[in-house]
Amino acid sequence: MIIWPERSGFSLRGGSVAIASGVLALLLAACGSSSSTASSSSSTTKSPSASSGSSSAGNSAAGVSQASAALAKYSSAGPVTAPGPAFDASKASGKLVWLVEQSSANPAVSIVAKNIETALTHENVKVLTCDAKGVSVNMGSCIQQGLSQHAAAIIADGGDPQSFTSGVQAANAAHVPVISALDVPVPNSSDASGIDPHLTGLAANAGPPDPLSGALAADFIVKDSNGNAHVLFIGSPGILGGQYEESNFESTLKQLCSKCTVDTQAVQITNWASDLGPTVSAQLSLHPDINYVVPVFDPMAAYTDPAIIQAGKASSVKVVTVNGSLQQMTNLSQGQVVVCDVGQDLPQMGFLAADETLRYLSGVPTSSLVKEAQPSVRVFTSANIGSVTLNSTEFDTGAWYTGSTTALSSVFYKLWSGS
Repeated sequence: MIIWPERSGFSLRGGSVAIASGVLALLLAACGSSSSTASSSSSTTKSPSASSGSSSAGNSAAGVSQASAALAKYSSAGPVTAPGPAFDASKASGKLVWLVEQSSANPAVSIVAKNIETALTHENVKVLTCDAKGVSVNMGSCIQQGLSQHAAAIIADGGDPQSFTSGVQAANAAHVPVISALDVPVPNSSDASGIDPHLTGLAANAGPPDPLSGALAADFIVKDSNGNAHVLFIGSPGILGGQYEESNFESTLKQLCSKCTVDTQAVQITNWASDLGPTVSAQLSLHPDINYVVPVFDPMAAYTDPAIIQAGKASSVKVVTVNGSLQQMTNLSQGQVVVCDVGQDLPQMGFLAADETLRYLSGVPTSSLVKEAQPSVRVFTSANIGSVTLNSTEFDTGAWYTGSTTALSSVFYKLWSGS
């Protein structure tokens, strides 16, 4: 999965699409698991209707009530929950962890890596990095380098493990655990059959909460539209997390909103700059009753927002998206097209990956609870955007999700002290 919120001032969305296009050129190199073929622009119009098992939710009032209840659970900052039992991480002191970054130019990879390093070095674990520069085969080569350096554990930060299976297999043969972060969503029962094959050979996975994020985006639209929305959903093929975000968005909308319809479009990441704007313009012209646009990841809004504005629909079409990046959060606070951004606590994902690694290095096998842990999610709207400070320091430490710049590290450092 590729997620590109701003990190330390780095923004995919600047004041113009021209600036965004330049940044996108850097980010394309980070997309080792995405296809480079031309955009897929197939359109499917769906008219969700309640299934026999959810007929009450299909009623407008019942669906709105259920969506509102779901949103309420994720609208506020909350305490950090330890992902598993406390343990003594001192046995990991002095060991080497090899951190493979899909691409250091990818801000999401970068922020997860930053927090992994912060966490592990606090426990006196040595961390060395290898930058795959967005090339899948380089991920495998980086893993091989880590094995040659006698790393005690390897963390793959970004990238679909199925694209570097040779490296994972070599690590398995050497009895060196490989922990995945960022790319493969944590599966629930409905997603497991599709996601589990991507986890083959991994010791653990600190995955993104994309399925939940998609469901919450649908919940917001059901509530905000009072159960009557025509949605344009724009996916991005080749990004695993995006696929599950889209499927959960559609299933939630179907369950809760019998009057809602969805038009789906798909634009490859390599063609975001050239195709997203024209795709939105064409669909708004073809379907003038569209009142919500949902880019699967919020960096896409750099291209979808201008198209909405140029179509003269800024007051009638609302953007709902996922990631909680600094620029889109700023736009939300200023009332600029985006009305909801489902934020994901990527700093916490870094600490979760460190936790899984430290358990292996300390001889404490990760429990099913630990393996199922995922970073916090918070739904940001005009109602709560004023409760957060919009700067990179607050974002980098996960303060938007915990209410404090030290809450995340404090919980995990205490956990690793065995208490």
